[in-house]
Amino acid sequence: MKVLIVHNRYRKAIPSGENSVVDAEIAILHTSGLDVATYLRSSDEITEMSGAQKVAVALGPIRSGQGVRDFTELLDSEKPDVVHIHNVYPLISPWIIRTAHKAGIPIVMTVHNFRLDCVAGTYLRDGQVCTDCTSTSFAMPAITHGCYRGSSIQSVPMVMSRSIHRSTWQLVDRFIALTGFHQEFLVRMGIAPDRIVVRPTSVTDPGAGTAPGKDVLFVGRLGAEKGVDVLLEAWRISGAEQFGRTLHIVGDGELREAADRAARMDPSIRIHGMQDSAHVAELMDQCGPVVIPSTCFEGLPLVLAEAIARGRPIIASDIGGLGRTVTEDFGWKVPPSNAVALAATIGALTDEQITQRGAAARERFLKEFDQAVTTPQLIGIYTELTSN
Repeated sequence: MKVLIVHNRYRKAIPSGENSVVDAEIAILHTSGLDVATYLRSSDEITEMSGAQKVAVALGPIRSGQGVRDFTELLDSEKPDVVHIHNVYPLISPWIIRTAHKAGIPIVMTVHNFRLDCVAGTYLRDGQVCTDCTSTSFAMPAITHGCYRGSSIQSVPMVMSRSIHRSTWQLVDRFIALTGFHQEFLVRMGIAPDRIVVRPTSVTDPGAGTAPGKDVLFVGRLGAEKGVDVLLEAWRISGAEQFGRTLHIVGDGELREAADRAARMDPSIRIHGMQDSAHVAELMDQCGPVVIPSTCFEGLPLVLAEAIARGRPIIASDIGGLGRTVTEDFGWKVPPSNAVALAATIGALTDEQITQRGAAARERFLKEFDQAVTTPQLIGIYTELTSN
């Protein structure tokens, strides 16, 4: 069986778990014996384009001429049995779904975020959950507020794409939703439930690893949507340093300066900046709970799967897919954007709780998030569609 994987990679300057997930999926499908072809573009290409090319890219969310041509050529040369799509913005465009459908090739699409309905992909505006566009056929609020990359002008083609491609999504044969929350989102979009499969973000089993430590770890983009400001305030009032705990922060973003400032004032905060996966794994092995204090409707962050694979319990915001995934047996849930509640949870941590919930996290990983479990599920989806 040959599968064609399609993904528009996010810029290198913006850490992307989605890029890592796609790379890992390509590798595991190769290892599983499938013939894998790829159509991969990168948003970094835009910086090297001429002015005329950038004008064409601006219309890419509706129909990318280059993207459709490249994709059509790949269908002709590779003759895939199934097409699996991840991200198509801004260089590929949803139009390729129409192309694959016309060619009679089954289409699978993993929904990592909420961009099918929200041009920002997060349902977040000015630090607050926003669903102003949900009931609209033309998302004028997104243009008014410049929801795509902070620009009203750049938001226009995204809004037009949202309207034009409502019918295009109906041509996808099988959607992969990361959580039940994503599944409900797709149903609200008009997708039939029998065309949706829930399959979480997964990673390869790294082994049981070491016993969890005392420290708390954050890994992610240092942005407001990730709740970094909430975390810093929560740590300040938690008193966790009195129990010998340290907060380790890995990542970069617009709140890096605020994080550095907090670390200068509080020696129990350590800022590691951007780190490769090997260093992140080392930190996870040293630490205890991994905190994911997001303020938006997260997808299913890669760091969650990586953490529970190593037997690390999760402290997460009770919002979106995170709220549906994290349970009290292997973690703690707190109201989003609530520094006081997060501080109370961190301050009340005990070594016994961390150990018990860490063991439960490892069990949950082996049951649902291990690639040894999720890869046969994915191949089963391909097989079902191609046999039909």
